[in-house]
Parts: sequence; structure tokens; C-alpha cells
Amino acid sequence: MVNTKNKQSGITLVELMVVVAIFSVVSSVLLFKYSDFSTNVSLRNLSQDIALSIRKSQTFATSVRNANGPGDSSYPAYGIVFSLESQIDPYLPTPKRFISFADFIPSGQSAPNKIYDSNGTCGSPQEGAECVEAITINSGDSIVEIETDVSGIVSSGSVHITFRRPSPDAIICYIPSGQSSCVGQASYAKIKIRSAKGLTKVISVWNTGQINVE
Repeated sequence: MVNTKNKQSGITLVELMVVVAIFSVVSSVLLFKYSDFSTNVSLRNLSQDIALSIRKSQTFATSVRNANGPGDSSYPAYGIVFSLESQIDPYLPTPKRFISFADFIPSGQSAPNKIYDSNGTCGSPQEGAECVEAITINSGDSIVEIETDVSGIVSSGSVHITFRRPSPDAIICYIPSGQSSCVGQASYAKIKIRSAKGLTKVISVWNTGQINVE
């Protein structure tokens, strides 16, 4: 008669610790990579949103979009305004917000003034209250630099990009802080955005109407 012994299989504590360690390392790498991937997607989406918002203003202008104004001003120019200044007014541009606007012809004038006029309201654009939409950046990304060939790198003030029918060309105006008129018309504007991890993209707008994302 052969004696048999019950054998039990299992893992030792050391083996369990090794498996847990490997799982932790793999999980950490995956989470790190996912974080980088998420950051890249967020920054890319923001750059495309800005470029599309500028393109939308160009399309509104060239397609003669009506904006409920009197006479010829019911078909205004359209534009986008950017600024790096902090603002309490939710309808003014900041590093975390840019504004789409309708550029009406001021009373007594023959052409739009190429700048954004706000009275603290948005959604029903009219002369003196030109905000069409305030686009807030809800991610960890933000606008960190604005540059034109007229102003150089903008530290204060605002850059207004408008389009007036029938031309698709962009009118790019830099307005220093505290002033209300353009300091020359620029041939380009570059808007740099940055993620919380330091990744950057640049949206370039040329006076020919070309819009690039780099």
C-alpha cells in the first residue's frame, strides 16, 4: 500500500509582494501616460476651439449674418478679442476667456470701429453691447502670450481680430490698456496657449485671413 500525502499549492508572501509591486509600477506608468495623453488632448481641443471661433467670425462676416441692428449695421463685421488682463466683468477677455463679438457701425460713422464694445451683457449684440459669446476656458489650459508685429509681445491691453464683408481678410488691431483706438493694424497675431504641464500651442492669424495652429 502506497502512502499518499495531501499537497496544497499556493503563493508565498514574497511572491505576493512581488506581484503587488509589479502591479503598482505598471499602474503608475499607465496613469502617468494617461495624464500626458489627457493634457495633450485638452490643449489640442482648446487650440482648435480658438481657431474655429476665429473662423466662425470670418464666416459670419462674409456670409452677411444678420444681427438685428438698424439699417446697414444689421449686417456688422464680426470678430474675436483676446487679452491677458484680469477682469471682473464676465464679458471681457482674460487669460481664461475670449470673446466673440459683432462689430457694429457706430452712430454717425460709415464703418465699424474694429474693436469690441461691451456694456456688461452678452447674447443679443447691438451697438455698444457687441458680445455674441463669451468662451470660457474650463480646463487647466490658459492663454499665456499674445503677439503682433505692431505691439510685439503684449503685456497689457487687448488684440481685436475682425472680419468685414465682403473680404475674408482679417483686420488685426492692438489697443493698449486705457486707450480706445487701434495702434496701427498688424499683419499677424499669435495667441499662445499653455497646459498645466507646460505644453504649448500657437494659433496664428494673418491679415490675409489665414488661420494656423502650430
